[in-house]
Amino acid sequence: MGLLTNEQSRNRVITLLVKNNNKLSVLVYVAGLAWFLALAYQPLNAGTYVSENALLPGLVESQLPSVLLSALRYKEEVELEAKKDSKATLQNFVFEKFQNLGLETFQQNFSVLYPFRSVSTKVVSGVNVYSIVRARRTASTEALVFSVPLRAAANNVKPATGGGIALALALAQEFKQKPYWSKDIIFLFSDFDEVGSMAWLDAYYETESQYIVTNGLEGRSGQIQAAINFELPLENVQYYNIKLEGLNGQLPNLDLVNLVVRLCRRERARVAIHHSFDKKYDSSGESFEEYKSALKTMLNMMWYQASGAPSGNHGLFQKFNIESVTIHGVAKKRGSYDITTTARITEGVFRSLNNLLERFHQSFFFYLLPSAYRYVSIGMYMPPFGLMALAGLIKGVALWISADDKTEEVKDSEKKLTDKSKEESTEEEDKKEGNTQEPVKSTSSEDPGNVNSSLEEDDLKESSANTGILSIMPVILISLLMGWMAHRGPELLTRIMPRFRIQTEDMIIYSMFAIFTAALAYPKLMTRKSGNPNTFAIDWRLLKSVALIGQTLALTSISLLNISQAFFLTAFMVPVTTLVQPSQTRFGRSFQMLALVFVSPLSLMYLVGLISAWPQPSTIDLLLQGYTNCKELIFLGVIDSYLFNAWTATIVTAVVFPIWLLFWAIPWVDGGSGSSV
Repeated sequence: MGLLTNEQSRNRVITLLVKNNNKLSVLVYVAGLAWFLALAYQPLNAGTYVSENALLPGLVESQLPSVLLSALRYKEEVELEAKKDSKATLQNFVFEKFQNLGLETFQQNFSVLYPFRSVSTKVVSGVNVYSIVRARRTASTEALVFSVPLRAAANNVKPATGGGIALALALAQEFKQKPYWSKDIIFLFSDFDEVGSMAWLDAYYETESQYIVTNGLEGRSGQIQAAINFELPLENVQYYNIKLEGLNGQLPNLDLVNLVVRLCRRERARVAIHHSFDKKYDSSGESFEEYKSALKTMLNMMWYQASGAPSGNHGLFQKFNIESVTIHGVAKKRGSYDITTTARITEGVFRSLNNLLERFHQSFFFYLLPSAYRYVSIGMYMPPFGLMALAGLIKGVALWISADDKTEEVKDSEKKLTDKSKEESTEEEDKKEGNTQEPVKSTSSEDPGNVNSSLEEDDLKESSANTGILSIMPVILISLLMGWMAHRGPELLTRIMPRFRIQTEDMIIYSMFAIFTAALAYPKLMTRKSGNPNTFAIDWRLLKSVALIGQTLALTSISLLNISQAFFLTAFMVPVTTLVQPSQTRFGRSFQMLALVFVSPLSLMYLVGLISAWPQPSTIDLLLQGYTNCKELIFLGVIDSYLFNAWTATIVTAVVFPIWLLFWAIPWVDGGSGSSV
């Protein structure tokens, strides 16, 4: 407290901060980044455990003697139906089979409207099938969901899910005979993957969507406490891949993940997090190879979470506060686990969830997983992230103090010049009134003192105009305007698209390129508008201070919602934005501009496309595939924002892009306008 109350000590700290802000910024950023990456090292994280004692995973014996044979029989029937390669045929097959089991079975029709109605008025129709196993011991007040996406055949992106359909039929036949269920079990088969799940959830919770039009549900149950989505092939399974990430980076309660992992381990099944799994469960994890494996797993999870898109159908349930995960069985003809192993795991999961007396709440909702058996909680990863973000804040505060001192200097100089002018005018009046001096001889040359005074006055006026909040307001307003155009641009530009016959994906990426190009040129346009084409006159210290403080606030806010997205943005942007400043050399100015372009939102999206496309046979193929992936990434981000209210596109265009534009103006300032801070 002494530093805050003692003015002398406070001034000493401020002086130290301003003098050494560059060193402090580099130090805290490097320390934070190293600390964050070191969290994958096993001694620095914690082992997973089940906090909710009511789950009691694995304490009951499997009661599936008949379901194992029926699962194999249903598997053969589904395989025959899938060969017909008709989704409608598969939907009818599922509907009839569940009806034959004597269960309440319903169909739900829904329609998807294209967000850009000026381009296409086409309406895509889909049909969801769902069936309900009623609990005998309750009045349908609570429910669990067994979800399977309807995919008749595999495609380049997603595998077929015939195994999940066969498993659902076999378990439904067995579950309806058991008296111990205290919750209804809803078997949901969604059409068009996430879109179908969203349509069903909208109808279940009676919410309205502008682009997904649904019919009401004929059959209902109670409050949904958890949902498990299955993506299982007809072939045997090599290992089980767990998908966690939901919409906008939401994660399920860690207890649900631990439950699935522990039951898989009980059946001696291999478990992976995004296809990365531990070679040894009981290893110390202190070797470098094990650290690399853990770091790869953690970064893979962060990669999917940072996108803000759901990694499976389960991601839409989390939007409605329903804990959910996806169990993806990786197919292999000679895999170790058949459908009977999956049936025992699934039965254990649902019987454990059946024991819940309340919603998941005891374990973590914010975490990272370096392995299926280790976790990094929010209390572990926020301090290193805070250090990384602090680098920009230290520089911003130092610049704010420097800009304030410069403003005070200009005000003092103006005051001195005003006092001097008043004294000179007073002396002239006294001379005229007293008439004691001889008449002033007119000469063709002006008084040197008056000339110097006039020059000083002009310099002070120019300095005053280039300092203060008014000098940077045009830059801030233009940056916000560009951000609004990037956010609303695709919708506005697609209205003229039919005239040029350009595809929607291409028009969206072209509009982004156009806005980005215009944004790159705005400092030059402002320079010409000012009347002096050689200087860009703004208070760059104050502008950079405002930009750095705004960047820190934005990244910190994003980290509370999606730590992975905030981490990658911080790791790339903060080093460049913290060190950028006006340069007196052309090389320095060009280098800083190039660095800023590299960390721009559009360049980062292209970098994501390149990483997703890796590897390719040649560099040209890599660059072309990276562009294709970038185009799809932007298009899907925009579509998700309309259909699912995803935030990623809004954050990038309306938050990150305007902040980046503030920094883009700094290298354009004349390097002689002031020394660096």
